[in-house]
This record gives sequence, structure tokens and C-alpha cells, in this order.
Amino acid sequence: MNLVALKTLLAIIETGSLIKAAEQLNVTQSTVTARLQSLESHLGQKLVQRNKTGASLTASGIKLKRYAEVILELWRQAQAEAGLPPGMAGIYHMGCLPDLWPQYGQVMVDLVRLYKKQTALNSWPGLHQDMQGWLESGVVDIAISTSPFSLSQGFATDHLEEDLVLVGDRPDRPVRFDQGYIYVDHGVDYAREHISEFSDADVARMSFGSALWAKDYLLANGGSCYLPTALIAEECKTKQLYLIKNAPRFTRRIYLAWHQNEPSSKPLISLSRQFLDEMKNRFEAHSVL
Repeated sequence: MNLVALKTLLAIIETGSLIKAAEQLNVTQSTVTARLQSLESHLGQKLVQRNKTGASLTASGIKLKRYAEVILELWRQAQAEAGLPPGMAGIYHMGCLPDLWPQYGQVMVDLVRLYKKQTALNSWPGLHQDMQGWLESGVVDIAISTSPFSLSQGFATDHLEEDLVLVGDRPDRPVRFDQGYIYVDHGVDYAREHISEFSDADVARMSFGSALWAKDYLLANGGSCYLPTALIAEECKTKQLYLIKNAPRFTRRIYLAWHQNEPSSKPLISLSRQFLDEMKNRFEAHSVL
């Protein structure tokens, strides 16, 4: 069974005639007949009953009509989503942790939009293990995560280090034993360092596995927590959040992985390096916090 045969069947149904279907599809009547016979042979069922007034569907034809319409509509949607947009010379597929979208994913999108004007970009949210598999299978060309990638040959990886600082809704929030402290899970390395630094602290009442969620909660309800400088720079400038003085600082690594098979991946390699340089410049701008 193929899409052309299904399209031919729907044309026969719409026009009520094999002759008119051939005219609509701009093919010969014998071609329409051959496609119909091929479809009937594949299914082992008579689909169209020909008569003096034209053609009508059998019971099997009526059942297939519903599926044919759905299949062709899904194919049209797939073409629209997976095909190369008009005027574009290429397309990149990116995977990004949802928590990293504002500081990292959006930057990648902006770089493509501004400097790769003939390149389209599809962006997909996913967990680290999702992106690991997507890279290996070729679903995505580039991925951003907080965990290192373990990939075979044909890939390149690099990482950035960003500062995690203690911020609060007031500048006088205590560094230790703050009843409003919010724990944010920034990964295994951070958890180990945090426990070492605050070994005498109680378990936080509120904890989040997302820096974005923690930031929203902090702005709405007050308290203090460790967040990336890039994520809270604007809020600190506008005095919505305050850097807590004399608090220890931590870092977390952001990992980037991309295909590097020559020569087709040269633009992707260039984009990846441009992204890393842009993020390093942004980190330097936020180092005043």
C-alpha cells in the first residue's frame, strides 16, 4: 500500500468516476485502474464497484476511506513539520533540558536566527537520557544538558561552568539556618558540595528539581536559594532579588554535544563554537554579581 494509491482512491470517491479521477490527478484512466487494482490486491478486498453511473464504494471501501483520509492528513502534517521550509538551505535539530531553555536554548535559537539566515532550527525539550539517545540515533544534531554525554566517535563535546549564588528576597537573609531556605537540585556534584558546606543544616522545607520553578517560587513567596547568575541577573538589577553577602559559591557544568562528521557538519561546528564563546562572554558580564 502506498500514499499515491490512497490518494487515487479518495479521488475516485470524490469524483464518483475513474475517468474523472484520472482527469483530476492528471494521469491516464489505465493508471488509475492499475493503482486501484494494486490497492485491492494488497488488501485482498474489492473496494470500488463500477456501474453505469460511475463508481461506488463497497463495504470494505467505506471502511478504508476513513483510514485513507487520516493517513494522508498525517502525512501532510509530517511534511509540514519535518520538511525543509521554503528558502532554507538546511535545518538543525536541537535538544535542550527545559530548565536550561532561558539561559542557553534561547541563545542558540537567536544565533541561528541572526547569523544562519538560510538555516531552519527545530528545538525539542527532553531529559538527559532522551538527548543521549537522540544524538546517537540522529534525531538531533546538537544537545544541551547538565550531565556529561557518553557518545561514540563522530561527536564532539565541551562544557561551560556557571556560578551558583545565594539570593533572597531581602539582602539581610541569613547564610545559614534560614527558615525560608529553598533547596534546588543542580546535579550530583552540587549536591555533594552543598552537603559538605552545610553539613549542620536542617532539611529544607521546600525543594525543587528545577531552577526555573525555584526562582518563580522565590519571587512569589520569598526566601533564599542557590540559582545561576545568568538566571537572576535581571532580578538583582531591579532589586527583586538580592545577593546574600559572604555566602559560599558553587558552580555547575553545562554540557554541549554536537555532530562533527566532516565536511557536512562544518557549519554546525562553527555554530557550536560561536555558542560557547557567546555564553562565556555572558558569564563574564554576570561575574559582577
